[in-house]
Amino acid sequence: MASIRRKLKENVNDSKNTRMDLASAGVLGNWRPDELTHMSRYDKMVTMAIEESKALGRPIRILEIGCGEVWPMRVLYKAYTVKKADVVQHYVGYDIDPACQQEHPYWPNGGEDIHGSAWFKTINGEVRIQDLTTNPKLALEDEYIDFFYTTEVIEHMGREFIEPWIAEAARVLRPGGLAYVSTPNHDGSNEKLPEDHVYEWGFQELRDLLDKYFEIKSVVGNFIQLPNFKKAQKLHGRWSPDQVDMIMERFGKQWQRMILAMPYPEVSNNAGWVLRKK
Repeated sequence: MASIRRKLKENVNDSKNTRMDLASAGVLGNWRPDELTHMSRYDKMVTMAIEESKALGRPIRILEIGCGEVWPMRVLYKAYTVKKADVVQHYVGYDIDPACQQEHPYWPNGGEDIHGSAWFKTINGEVRIQDLTTNPKLALEDEYIDFFYTTEVIEHMGREFIEPWIAEAARVLRPGGLAYVSTPNHDGSNEKLPEDHVYEWGFQELRDLLDKYFEIKSVVGNFIQLPNFKKAQKLHGRWSPDQVDMIMERFGKQWQRMILAMPYPEVSNNAGWVLRKK
């Protein structure tokens, strides 16, 4: 995995400030399951935003925790031929790294303030720098947000720091508002972790937390080890043999690991949760 690691001047609780270098991955062809899954999540969130704005009949207000390079909004801007102002009324991203306020935060010399970029202005974008482990309060009104998402952030903070800002995200989300959360789906042991992870939540452990604030609409596996898929398929058979054959015929192993994971979130490496505020 191509990663960018930046040491922060202030990082009181030793959160891991690590980003996947998707720009370089695209140039180098480094499309492993992690990279592919990131891109598919961004596309999923953009689709969710467009559908939510259509359902409400108005542009929506979006909150992202751990926004980094604001990839989902870049995907909306570049990949979708829709009027962006019809989809997003206001975007607010929170991150620990001051570099995220630059247009290209992890490129050499960074570039201009992202708030001056024309594309970011079309969605009334803001990036706010804040360490949520020391101050989880979000400077947003109650029920202001329509769509909250956070992807691959939870695992980079200590377990005790997560619920306070999840509760805050729920506070600022309107009743029935949409949310999407993805994070590694740990097997229950945190003895061996990637160097950039602090704590990985188990499947039921995370379900219990999210269920306190949201109605769980769906949860799917994002990618899976193929031996785990074969074991799960043998036990539960959620894909028909013909479906598995078609996937094997059409896709290589990296895409197979993504696609075949979907019905098996409990044993996948990573799971994505679609939620609605209770």
